[in-house]
Amino acid sequence: MRRKSSSGFTLIELIASITIIAILAAVALPRVPAAIPFAERGYADGIAASLRQSRAVALASGCAVQFTVDAAGYRAFQHAAAGTHCALAGAWSTPVRRGNGQNLDELNPAGVVLGANRQFVFAADGSVAAGPVTIAIGPHVVTVDATGIVQVS
Repeated sequence: MRRKSSSGFTLIELIASITIIAILAAVALPRVPAAIPFAERGYADGIAASLRQSRAVALASGCAVQFTVDAAGYRAFQHAAAGTHCALAGAWSTPVRRGNGQNLDELNPAGVVLGANRQFVFAADGSVAAGPVTIAIGPHVVTVDATGIVQVS
């Protein structure tokens, strides 16, 4: 009687293959600096989205929104409430919130370099008196024109 030949890999061959792949990945992956351009673009897109939301909050509420970008991250605040509306002056103390309820305070990703600190105000009509404002993140530039329109290039 003939024995059936089995095909496939033995457990030892599989373990040896996985070990070799893990060693190669541990040596090769740290040498891949390609993640930084993606992080820069993602951070630029995140700032642009938060800028657009801050402008929308200023338009919808009729209250100015101060936006800050620096080495610590980015933040957006309104003046404290005065009755049923925002105060026209005073400290910028009320955080503008995202749809998920988180504060607009995102940290800079590792390896991403911010060109310079920026701080400006979206007026109640959505405009920016200091416009145009440019925010450089690596090779990407986020621009806010005088009307408050945000673009990423």
